[in-house]
Amino acid sequence: MAELLSFQSLYAEDERHMILSGLSLHVDKGETVAIVGESGCGKTMSIGSLLHLLPDDVKVTGGSILFSGENVLSYKAKEREEKLYSRIGFVPQNTSDSLYPLMKVSKEITDPYLHRHPDVSRKEATGRAEKLLLSLGIEEAKRVLSLYPFQLSGGMKQRVNIAAALMDDVDLLVADEPTSALDIHIRRQIEALYKSLASRNGLSMLVVSHDLGFVRSIADRIYVMYAGRIVEEGRCDEIFTNPIHPYTKSLISLGSMRQRDKNHDLPELRGSSSPLDRSSLSCLFRSRCPFCKESCSEEVKYVPLSDTHFVRCVL
Repeated sequence: MAELLSFQSLYAEDERHMILSGLSLHVDKGETVAIVGESGCGKTMSIGSLLHLLPDDVKVTGGSILFSGENVLSYKAKEREEKLYSRIGFVPQNTSDSLYPLMKVSKEITDPYLHRHPDVSRKEATGRAEKLLLSLGIEEAKRVLSLYPFQLSGGMKQRVNIAAALMDDVDLLVADEPTSALDIHIRRQIEALYKSLASRNGLSMLVVSHDLGFVRSIADRIYVMYAGRIVEEGRCDEIFTNPIHPYTKSLISLGSMRQRDKNHDLPELRGSSSPLDRSSLSCLFRSRCPFCKESCSEEVKYVPLSDTHFVRCVL
């Protein structure tokens, strides 16, 4: 498959520490890729780097992000509108907070689209929004467009955000923790919705999540991130049936615990990650790893196990 998106040795940091350290990953056309890891590992910052949505105190200090062969980090504001935001749809993590409470759903969905397409009438844009909501499983789409966000359920808000993200004929849909803060019934609905989106011809998806059950149901490939670095990558079946890195094994084990008790969030691993140091190539998981060796404090290379499965671990 042809490559659509590529992070190449990306570094990002704030005034205190490194946030992303040599991040490299890619998404092919028509492919669904997931980045998984515990909170604070850098998943959301990766998306922020792509979409120019980083906090003010976080700066990209090295590397590139290529989208259709162009480095998006060099884009000015107008180029972002024309080349980035019209081709990449974004579904933010907190769907409730992302919707303006005093704005009706119709304007919430159509205003950004009309800003990018001033030649389109509001009637045309509203018609497009209605069709999108219908395709996303909202039967009373016209009525929903007339509502305010506080009148919507969590699942409805998710669908409204997805509709807003798909108003343009985007090539890539980026979703940040799409199942967070949802009860199990709504999670299943959203999981089914993303599975249907993944099957759309030509649409690529980049999803960041700590919900491994959700990821397993939709992803073609998975990147496991720890402390701003990718520690393992592979096809979905490879990661879940043959995890190699101790951190990956821990995530899957804890994910299985949550699957047995669906009313609770994923437990966190004991301990905390080591501070990032760009000059250090040692394993940052070693202080929490039950299999730590002396060689873990030396350079740990990213090695291939197959054509599709890679891991950063001395084991």
